Amino acid sequence: MQRLTTSSRKEARPMSKNKYMTKYQLEHLKKRVSAEIDPIIEEAKLMRKSVVAELTASAEGKLAKKIKADTVIKDLEKAFKNLEAAQRKAKTFFTKGVNAEMKKDLNHRFDAYDHRDRYSGVGLKPEDCREQLRSWAETLAIKEAEKTPEGKKVKDLELYKASAINQVFETGLPSELPKTLEAIFKPLGIIWDKKEALQIENK
Repeated sequence: MQRLTTSSRKEARPMSKNKYMTKYQLEHLKKRVSAEIDPIIEEAKLMRKSVVAELTASAEGKLAKKIKADTVIKDLEKAFKNLEAAQRKAKTFFTKGVNAEMKKDLNHRFDAYDHRDRYSGVGLKPEDCREQLRSWAETLAIKEAEKTPEGKKVKDLELYKASAINQVFETGLPSELPKTLEAIFKPLGIIWDKKEALQIENK
């Protein structure tokens, strides 16, 4: 039996007409897919963000009552109002209710005190509680927003993007890819073949 030489073995291998894509080509296509669809996704996210803001405002009040946070915050606000009144009284006493000799040794904090500093260094403030409540409400609102048309659109677009990128990596032959991507992007009104897009614009 005749043995194949190195050169004859090379000749015996069938050569494909299409070359497989390089890593550079794959990354380039991945970036192009993102460039095509990301602006549409960002636009959809802005619409969803508006819905989330509305739902958050609504959910915040309901959540506060449900977990009785509104009562806790009111009690804290009342305590801070009492503290502010006591602080003003203390400042008046120590800055105006003493003689000139005592004023000479008055701590600078009494002169520097401002009503805007009344909450400094006193632990949790009403604003901290409201901020936490808003954060919880926003988390709930985001989940609810996913059920709205705006939320579903974002999810669908992200699936389109993931599908397109998967096709880039799963389709080994470059010649097969344009038709596949054209079919994926067609429902979004995106023309993958830019030469075709220019022809349509110039008509």
